[in-house]
Amino acid sequence: MTEIAARLVRPIRRLGPLSLTAIGLAVLVVAVTTFVLVRSYTLRASVLPGVRVAGVDIGGMSRPDARGRIETVIGERLRRPVGIAIGSEIFTVTPSNLFTVDATATERVAFDAARDSFLHQVGAVVVPVAVEHDVEPVLVANQTAHDAFAKELAKRTHRPVSASVSIDGREPVVVPGRAGTAIDAPAVVALVRDAALRGLPTVEAPVTTIVPAITTEEAEQVAAEARAAVSAPVDLRFRHHAVGRLGPNEMAQLIRFDVAAGVLELSLAAKGLRTEIAPLVERFLKEPKNASFRVSGKRVHVVKGRDGTTLDVVGAEAVVLAAATEPGAREAQIGLAALEPKLTTAEARALGIRRQVSTFTTDMGVSSSNRIWNVHLMADYIDGTIIKPGQTFSFNKTVGPRTPERGFREGQMILGSLLLPAIGGGVCQTATTLFNNVLLLGLPVKERHNHSWYISHYPLGRDATVSWGGPDFSFKNDLDRALLIKTSYTSSTLTFTFYGTKQGRKVELETGPQTNFSSPQPSYAFDPSAPKGSVHTVTGSHASGFDVTVFRKVFEHGKLVRKDSFTSHYVAVGDTVIYGPGTDPPRIDFTIPSI
Repeated sequence: MTEIAARLVRPIRRLGPLSLTAIGLAVLVVAVTTFVLVRSYTLRASVLPGVRVAGVDIGGMSRPDARGRIETVIGERLRRPVGIAIGSEIFTVTPSNLFTVDATATERVAFDAARDSFLHQVGAVVVPVAVEHDVEPVLVANQTAHDAFAKELAKRTHRPVSASVSIDGREPVVVPGRAGTAIDAPAVVALVRDAALRGLPTVEAPVTTIVPAITTEEAEQVAAEARAAVSAPVDLRFRHHAVGRLGPNEMAQLIRFDVAAGVLELSLAAKGLRTEIAPLVERFLKEPKNASFRVSGKRVHVVKGRDGTTLDVVGAEAVVLAAATEPGAREAQIGLAALEPKLTTAEARALGIRRQVSTFTTDMGVSSSNRIWNVHLMADYIDGTIIKPGQTFSFNKTVGPRTPERGFREGQMILGSLLLPAIGGGVCQTATTLFNNVLLLGLPVKERHNHSWYISHYPLGRDATVSWGGPDFSFKNDLDRALLIKTSYTSSTLTFTFYGTKQGRKVELETGPQTNFSSPQPSYAFDPSAPKGSVHTVTGSHASGFDVTVFRKVFEHGKLVRKDSFTSHYVAVGDTVIYGPGTDPPRIDFTIPSI
């Protein structure tokens, strides 16, 4: 045995000191590696040692245990109220109302900690004290609570108040401004979160001072300008000649304090300045002339407009203020500015009114001189009307109320089965003529009503009735260019002609058969102005009633673009029995208005 042991020791002695050290290191590495592998395998489903969540040690715990500890400890911290100091005021908030901890997500982050590299993992397994990982918990924000919290913070701030200036008589009065405060709600939320996790009882909210848009110093400067402005008169000159002056009292009444782009400025009331100065230069002003249209045959030519002149109010304000507030002579040279007409030459040409596109004439029939007068008057009101693309023409809006003050005379109107005296009689002649123009031009009709009776001197089914405050006739210009309506008339006819730009339209009209005939029946009317107990009968024409429909197809460059129809219901015209007060009619179909 001794010999065998000696033989075994003899090779080891031959290795020497270095070889022995290497063997020792190799053994140590194998031992450490084995320990790491065994330890890592043991912790494969656990959080690595040295891992903390907001200071809470969960190292070495199983994942379910770690989740439970995170939920318990972090949840408890969030439930502790945190005070928020705003100046001398303190109010509390419970962080758990703002956040809830997501224990599962937090545990997942903690489990992955120190596993990002082999060296980190070895450090956590071998020397957990030296290799610590503190991860932030995953908190879920309650947005509704955050919004409510922001509102609570806003209640504890003050809006800045700008300084202002007014004038009392001739003395400017300054109301000082006041600084405001603001609190950054997201920053305070972050502070509350940090305090809750660290166990701090109170945080101080950062308060920012907000300077008002207009400071007291700025208001004082403008007030000083106003004092200078009302300190003495300002002489007004036009074309180097004295034409008047604005005294201190007039200047004080004109002064305004305006805010433009956040800057307080001294200004003068434009309307008041015009009232004061315009009469001084009135004899030098010229009225503008609108561009117009001259019809030559079927063509239309634009008659050029002309600019007028008016007081340069903007310039006058500048020179008057300068004279009143700056050093030097208190003299202001006022001038004139060009005044464009309502319809310029360029605008008239752009309307595209070039040639006749539709015309229609109706016969007056048997008419009184008053009715003819009214027809001519309404035609004059309509003459020259321009309807731009997309605009809607309304008969009642264009012609206006039919009253004696506007030149209308007594004519007749249809009421039930009667023809009664009425101011503005003849109105339906103009509406009917326009309706036929619109039909032939293929324009969309927005509103149209037929007469109660069929009137034979109008095309069958193509009449239109209107009444102020009642039925209207309206249509829309759906063409690419504007329309101009021109009128012409005689004692027996009325013509409307539309001018614009042809758009390749073709219109087909077809009048259907008369249907639904009805026989005349007596109607009963009440006349509050008739003698008491009176009853009398007005004989009707005994014309039958019927329905008729006009069908329209509108083509544009050969393509059908509109298909519509217009149905008219004409009543039969029988006798009318008129009852006065104190009678007992079988029924009342209509009441006769008092004239």
